[in-house]
Amino acid sequence: LSPSESPSKLPSDSPTLNPSDSPTAGLPDGGTLVSSIIDSDSSISYFGCNSVSRSSASVDGTLEKFHCDRTNLNDVPAGQIFSAPYVQATIAKKVRIYAGDAGTGLDPIGVMLEGRINPEAQWEEIGSGDLEYSNNNARNERSSALYVESTYEIGDVNYTYAEVNFPSNNKVYSDYKVSFSATRNYGSSRLQFAELEIPGLLLPPPPTPPPTLSPSESPSKLPSDSPTLNPSDSPTAGLPDGGTLVSSIIDSDSSISYFGCNSVSRSSASVDGTLEKFHCDRTNLNDVPAGQIFSAPYVQATIAKKVRIYAGDAGTGLDPIGVMLEGRINPEAQWEEIGSGDLEYSNNNARNERSSALYVESTYEIGDVNYTYAEVNFPSNNKVYSDYKVSFSATRNYGSSR
Repeated sequence: LSPSESPSKLPSDSPTLNPSDSPTAGLPDGGTLVSSIIDSDSSISYFGCNSVSRSSASVDGTLEKFHCDRTNLNDVPAGQIFSAPYVQATIAKKVRIYAGDAGTGLDPIGVMLEGRINPEAQWEEIGSGDLEYSNNNARNERSSALYVESTYEIGDVNYTYAEVNFPSNNKVYSDYKVSFSATRNYGSSRLQFAELEIPGLLLPPPPTPPPTLSPSESPSKLPSDSPTLNPSDSPTAGLPDGGTLVSSIIDSDSSISYFGCNSVSRSSASVDGTLEKFHCDRTNLNDVPAGQIFSAPYVQATIAKKVRIYAGDAGTGLDPIGVMLEGRINPEAQWEEIGSGDLEYSNNNARNERSSALYVESTYEIGDVNYTYAEVNFPSNNKVYSDYKVSFSATRNYGSSR
C-alpha cells in the first residue's frame, strides 16, 4: 500500500501486506474478493462469555460495539461462530478487528480462525496471530450510524483496526469460528470491539466455457470394460488442498426433484447405491431434456469431476445417451454448465439386473465393473457447487416414451 492510499495517517499506522501475501495465491479461478465473507445474515453464537450484548453488532458494518462478559473466564478463549443461512462456499484470507470505544485493556490481542464445511464437520484451524492496532490504539467512537467502508485489500483507515493474514490458506469452508485468547489487560472482566471482518473469496467463480471432451475420455469397452484415465486427466488438477475424493458427491440424503417427465417412479433409487431403477415417463416430451436436481440437506461444498450412469434392466432403447451437468452454490444462484458429453456403455450394453439388494461398489477412479455403465469426465473443472442438475438430452431410441 502506498502512503497516498491512506488519508493523513503515517503509513506505518496501518497494517501492510507483504508482497508474498498475494491474495489470490492458491485460490481457484474467479470468485469475488470481498471485505468480509460473513455478515449479519449469518446465524451467530458465542462462547467463552457469561453473556454478550449486541451479538450481531460485531458484523453489522457499523461502529456499534460487541460486548462479552468474561468474569472469571480469563483463561478461556472467547469469541463467536458464524454460520451462513444457506450454502455459501468461501475461502478466508484474513481476520480484521476494529477497536471499541472503551479502554485499550478491553481490546482482544490474539485471534485464531477456524472453519468447517457444515455443522457436522470438525473445526479445522486456518491460522492465528497477534492483533496489532493502527492509529496508536486510538479509540473508535461507538455509533450505529458510523459505517465501516473497507475493501478486501485494506480496512477503513478512518478507524483503528488490526488484522492477521492467512496468505497460504485456500481451503473452502462455510462456517467460521473466531476465538480471542486474551485481552490487553489480562485481568479484564470484559472483552469488546466494534466490528469484525473476514476478508476473503466468495465462490463460485463466474461461468466459463465448458471443457471440451476428447474421445479418449470415454470409457472403453471390454477388459477394457473399465474406463481408464488419460494422464492429463489428473483427478486433483486445479483442486484446492485437502478434501476427499469419493465415488459420488450426491446420495439419497439429498433433496431430489425432476424435470422433463410427466411422472417418475422411485426418484431416490437413482442415488440409493443399488440397482433398483429410476423411471421417467416422457410421453410427448421427446424434445425436452429430462433429468433430476440434487440439493444437499446442509452446506456441502463439492467439486464434480465426472458423471457416471449405470444401465437399467429394460431394452437399450431406454438408455440415456447424452448428459449435461450443471451446478449452483445455493438455491438463489443461477445454474452454470460444468460440462456435457455422450454416454458410451461398457460390457457391450449388457443389461443390469434390477434389484434393491444388489449394491454398486465403485470408487472415485472407477465404476463397478461387474455392471454396465458409462461416464463422462470433466477433468478441468475446479468450480465449487452444492446443488447439481443432471440433464439427459435423448434416449437411444429417440421415440421412446420412457
